[in-house]
Order: sequence, then structure tokens, then C-alpha cells
Amino acid sequence: MRPIIAAAALSCLLAGAGYAPPAQAQPTPLDLDAALSFIDPAGPGCVAGVALSGKPATIIARGQAELEHAAPLTPESILETGSLAKQFTAAAVVLLAQDGKLSLDDDIRRYLPETPDYGTPITIRHLLNHTSGLREQWSLLALTGNGPGQQVHANAMILDLISRQKSLNFTPGAEFLYTNTNYVLAAIIVERVSGDSLQAFTSRRLFKPLGMDHTLWREDFRRVTPGRADAYAPTETGFVANMPFTNVYGNGGLLTTVGDLLRWNAFLDRPSVLPDGEALATALQTVGQLSNGAPLGYGLGLEVVDDHGRRLVSHSGSTAGYKTWLGRYPDQGVSVALMCNNGGIDPTAMGEGIARQALLALGRAPAAEAPVPALTAAATVRTPQSELLAYEGLFRDPVRGDLVRLAAVDGRLTMTRGGSQTLTPLDKDRFQAADGGLVGFTRRTDGEVGFNLTRGGVVQTFVAVRPPAVDTALADYVGTYFSPELDTSITVALQDGVLVMHQRFAVEWPLAPSFADAFTTRLRGVTTFVFARDAEGRVTGFGAWAGGARNIVFVRR
Repeated sequence: MRPIIAAAALSCLLAGAGYAPPAQAQPTPLDLDAALSFIDPAGPGCVAGVALSGKPATIIARGQAELEHAAPLTPESILETGSLAKQFTAAAVVLLAQDGKLSLDDDIRRYLPETPDYGTPITIRHLLNHTSGLREQWSLLALTGNGPGQQVHANAMILDLISRQKSLNFTPGAEFLYTNTNYVLAAIIVERVSGDSLQAFTSRRLFKPLGMDHTLWREDFRRVTPGRADAYAPTETGFVANMPFTNVYGNGGLLTTVGDLLRWNAFLDRPSVLPDGEALATALQTVGQLSNGAPLGYGLGLEVVDDHGRRLVSHSGSTAGYKTWLGRYPDQGVSVALMCNNGGIDPTAMGEGIARQALLALGRAPAAEAPVPALTAAATVRTPQSELLAYEGLFRDPVRGDLVRLAAVDGRLTMTRGGSQTLTPLDKDRFQAADGGLVGFTRRTDGEVGFNLTRGGVVQTFVAVRPPAVDTALADYVGTYFSPELDTSITVALQDGVLVMHQRFAVEWPLAPSFADAFTTRLRGVTTFVFARDAEGRVTGFGAWAGGARNIVFVRR
């Protein structure tokens, strides 16, 4: 039988709990099985659960937990959470603050003296809000040739890696940049301050009191965990095993069930079940802010956003072939947990889709919800095509590394960075992007055009860069380069007319031209290498911009 929750029963049940559906919304049945119907029962799949207004959860599973022995997923299957584990690390830190053993505004060097002194303190709150400026650990390790899947890493290795960094991505508090490094360091702080392992501390203070009996940290990936589902990645010919062979945790690395995650969500809805639980839940769900006062859409390990006037509290996760999403509409009584062992699934789209169906079942969302309209310009000024041509070109933020192309198309100026959006003219040299960002152009005395992009109180400065020249002497870049921050060398060679970066043990990355003196490769997404030259035009080194790690300097030997 399909797990369908009847709308009439829901309406009666929820009216007494203060969740009367609005008159204009027509409740519909929630069919969880239909949400998972696209999953091949013979392949890896998902476990999904929904709890409405604190009532018993409905949990279903579809697909296989292990392909080699045809063991099916069940509602009790244990999977790995990926990054949605961050809220539990954050909760452990807040508990220690409630115990008076630390403050979220303490300098992390008080507990982690190994971290460098960058001249401006990094606080524990900076870690939990992702505003620390610390570089992304996985990108740094990828640049050494020993990224995830190439070597088994541990938290102590991450701390050692960060202890050798000479720079931050930005001044602490100035930006939001999601990095796993923040939460590994937070986990180490919990262990040093509490005197317990993260497993022992969270088990005693959170998991056991909340009945999360199947939840534990993956401190040793070799540990045998009965009921754990293996993870897989899709290929053109089928699936391959894709397990997280790492001992890094705190940023992720939590093994649990959908049922336990729904118990956690139930605590956030009714936090009085734990001593000082109200203060804990409030702290986790209070959004942070930048040093300039601009609010974030992130609390402590949780994203908190407005969705058509409804508060959505959620987090996704991805580790190897595990994909997860945990979310709540707390004011509507909707709680959803999704855990998959199929790396080809988009957990956020799927989880949010299930949550929307739950809202419809409660009559708390119209069947066809209009998209949020883009911000429109307060005033518009028509700009002739001939004038728009002056803004065309390739532009780069030399700090963040972002690359943007501006083009005049059919009398409109478009900005492309991933996707494209139209810029609406406001007045001379000022435009508004479709997402609300403001673009203000500048001109140097030599006539070179650049622009500032202001969004959410944060200003990015873009400068014009030249496209790669067709006659570039690729031999100029050939050589060996060394990074003291990573204690690693990269050799650039010319092979069949293509530049290739080499490291030991047959690691190599082909380079594709991006702009003048810059190349990209597929490494942790897209990594950009920008080469530097001296006054005589000789190449002296390069900076690497990888995901969450900016300007890692390599010097030519």
C-alpha cells in the first residue's frame, strides 16, 4: 500500500494544533511513494521520511543498500549525512558555551594555538557562520595531488594543513564563504574543551537524550556498522562504488537514519525536551551577519531562508556517493529527511520537492506558486547599442577569482557567470542585474573599463582582462613551481601542444586557456591558475584559485 496521508484527516488533526489551512488552499494527498518512483528498484536509491505537525513519521525506502548482494534499502538503513552533520557540531559548541566553558566570540587560537596569527582574530562564531576566511581543506589537499579519494585524511592532518597557511581568503567577518575547514576546527575545539571525543560528547548530550540510537560519527571509516548502506556513483555503463574513505569528521561524517534525523527536527520544533534546549535551538537557527551588519542566510550549521513568506530551515549534504537533505517549515509543521546512496541524485531539489508536497497536503501552499519576482529597476534609462558596446569584455575579480563576461545583445547588456542575466540601465554607468545586484562601471585614465558589483551589502570589484592570445608562447610556462604552504611541487610540461601540470605518482591535469596568462583545469570543480611575470616578461610563478581557496602561491624554481 502506498503511504498516502489523507487530506481530510490532516485538516481535522492540524486544526486542533493551530495549523488550520488557509481558505484559498486546497489540501491534496501526500504520496511519498510517487516521489521516489523514478528510482530503479535494482539500483542504489533513497530513504525518505516526512513528519507533519509532530505526528508519527511516514518513512519509505526504494532501491538497494548493497548492489553486490542485492540487499534492499529499508526505513532503518544507516547512511552518511555529508554536510548536514554541521548542525550537530555547531550544537556541541553551543552546549559548551552554555556550560560556560567557551564563548562563541573567543579567538580560536585560545583553543587552537597551531593556527596562524593573521593579525585579525578568527572567532568560533566566524567558524560556525562560515565567515572565517579560512581556505577550503579539500581544495588545498587536491592541489597537493592527495585530495579526497587519493589518501586517507584525519582531523589532525587538516589542522596541520591550516597551520601552514600564510593567508586567508578574506578578513574574518567580511564575507560568507562555505568551507569544510571551519567545522573540522570546530570539532577539534569541542574535543579539546570537553575532554571527550566528539562522539562521546554528542552521544551523551544529544543523541541518547533525543532517542537518536542509530547515530554516530564516522571516526574510522573501517569500522563495521551493521545496517549501513554502501554508496555508489553512476557511470555510462552502470554504477561504481563511491565510499568516503576518510577519517575527517565534524564537517560531515555522521552515520544515521532518516528516523533519527526526524527526531532531531522534532527537537528543534519542541526544544524544551532538553535542558536549555530553547536557547540551543534558537542559537542554531539565528542567522549570522557580516562585520558590516549585512545578514546571512546561515545560522549555526543551518540555512535559514524565506520561501514565499514561509521560513525554511534546512541543510543538504554530499559525501562521495551519499546525498542528503534535512529541512523543516517550522511554522507550517512540516519536517522532511532524505538520505540517498546514489551519487547522481540532487538531494536539495528532491527534498524541497517532497517538502512542497507536504505543504500542499496541509493546504499551506497554492498548487501553482508564482516564482519570486526579480527586483526591477526604480528607474530605467535606454542605452543605445553603440554605447553598450563600450561595456563589453571579459572581467575578473582578482581577489575572489570570479570571471564574468559582459556582452551587448539586441540592445541589452548581459552578464554571464555560470548563467546569464540581463542588466537594466539605471543612469550613466549604472545598471541593475536581474537578481538585484547593482553594477557600477568605472573608467581609468587610460580608458580601461571595470565595474563594482554590489549585492547583499558586499562589493566585488571586477577589472578587465585580456582574452588568451592565439600566439601565446606556451613554452614560457614550462617549469617546476613550489608552494611552501602546501609543501608540494607542480611541474608544468608541454605535451602535444597542450600544457599539462604534473605531480608525483602519475597525477596530471591538462590546462585550458581562460584569459591572458591564465588557465583552468577540472579539479574540485574548476581551478584557475593565473601566472605572474616580472618586469622583463619572464614567468615567475602562479596563483591557484580552487573552490573555497584563493590565491595559493606557487613560486618558480
